[in-house]
Amino acid sequence: MSQALDQMRALTAQPPATGLVDSIQRQLALDVAAYNYRNAARQEELRIYELASYSSVESTVLPLVPATVRSPLQNAIAALHSLYILSGIDQYYLVNVHFVHPYSDAKPVDTLRAYYLEAQQRYGVDGSDLASINFIESNFGRVNGPSSAGAEGPMQFIPGTWVEYGQGGNINDPHDAIMAAARLLVNNHWAVNPRQAIWHYNNDYDYVDSVEFFARAIRADPTFLDRLYYWNTTG
Repeated sequence: MSQALDQMRALTAQPPATGLVDSIQRQLALDVAAYNYRNAARQEELRIYELASYSSVESTVLPLVPATVRSPLQNAIAALHSLYILSGIDQYYLVNVHFVHPYSDAKPVDTLRAYYLEAQQRYGVDGSDLASINFIESNFGRVNGPSSAGAEGPMQFIPGTWVEYGQGGNINDPHDAIMAAARLLVNNHWAVNPRQAIWHYNNDYDYVDSVEFFARAIRADPTFLDRLYYWNTTG
């Protein structure tokens, strides 16, 4: 990932291309570097799932990882464990990664980040928690439902709840849905008890834990959201 990022930055910093051939060559090089970054993020996901599958591997490997990397990895593993428990899975090694969702089926990560920060500034809800919910509920809008419970859109609202918090917006629009999720959390006393507010999103504390652990990973490493964005994707 670092190599791909360095290559993208170097290409972007170059002076404007002087001809069509140079422009095409640079764009191709940027596309290759961007693909390498996406692929590296997916490889990281595989490694995190492996660590989450076996406690003996986790306890052996994590102490060897640089401290700056260890914290988000630990939180991501804890988040996965909470999701497994929520799903009734007790043999973690049976969980496999499936790279099935075209990455381009979601709004660009920088656009989503701007939405989270807008909601944070407007409503006081931590943007990392909104990002975490967006990932858990729909893989950032790539799986919009309706779910078996009838939930729809990138933040998975039940239509009746959407009427209450959507303010006339589009349930499938990421901006409208993220703002509505922030309003739901605020209405359920986010400022006093964030955990209890998240519980009202899904009435299970394992869900709350998973949201909080992924949010902590995002806060621990600002680039983690960019990598999480490509989990479970193809392309």
